[in-house]
Amino acid sequence: MSYISLHQSKPKEILAEKKRMPVVYLGLGILEWHGLHNPAGLDGIKAEGMAIHFAKKFGGTVAPTQFWGDFRGDICELVFKPDLISAAEFDHTPMISQELGYDQNELERNARRDEEKGGWRLWIDLVVHTFFQLESFGYQCIVPIPGHYPLFNPLDQAIEQYEKDGGTCSIAVIKDPLFDESGHAGDHAAKFETSLMLHLYPELVDMSRLSSDLSQANIGVMGEDPRLYASKEFGELIMNKLDLVLETYLRNLGFLTTE
Repeated sequence: MSYISLHQSKPKEILAEKKRMPVVYLGLGILEWHGLHNPAGLDGIKAEGMAIHFAKKFGGTVAPTQFWGDFRGDICELVFKPDLISAAEFDHTPMISQELGYDQNELERNARRDEEKGGWRLWIDLVVHTFFQLESFGYQCIVPIPGHYPLFNPLDQAIEQYEKDGGTCSIAVIKDPLFDESGHAGDHAAKFETSLMLHLYPELVDMSRLSSDLSQANIGVMGEDPRLYASKEFGELIMNKLDLVLETYLRNLGFLTTE
């Protein structure tokens, strides 16, 4: 089934879909380590795959995914160490940087620069600007999909600022923890995220990159071991549950009606 992409579709198709379903999906991600087996852009790629899935199922338009503007001090390459993440049994950051060819000192310097410039300020401003831009295009509902969990709080701030500044679009956020009623679902490149990728973009996952020796820890992975528990089927189960969440949102907002 096809879908309408805001940056790849022709005007006639964009207009027709907007009249039919004035909803736009906005994937939000960053560039960050997600294990030896996943792409570095997993957060945004995952969010984009979810956006495309929703557009195919419910209608609406998929906006270009946003990868830039985040606070560089809150990335796996810098924080995956025992004093910052309790699940980290040792400091993973040197190995992560080595695998990617990053200079740890340069990453830390960039993080300090971001901190001095306001941390998440740029990202929040960018998202508020994007919301207003999408509103000016005639959309009535924006569905942000934050693939990177530290985006959750800055996104709340962006929504609050957008509404304070007079934004009129309804905002319906879809995020991984909505899979579980406790609100604690999700992980980092482990069972949950890897399963989503196996369902949405299996060609981008290479489980053979992980050690077959289960006694060896996966570098920069937090959660249930993907070598044992990740599967395409679980990824499909996650999306089925999120479908129900979004369907409820859209019905409550009046964009879906019972036939």
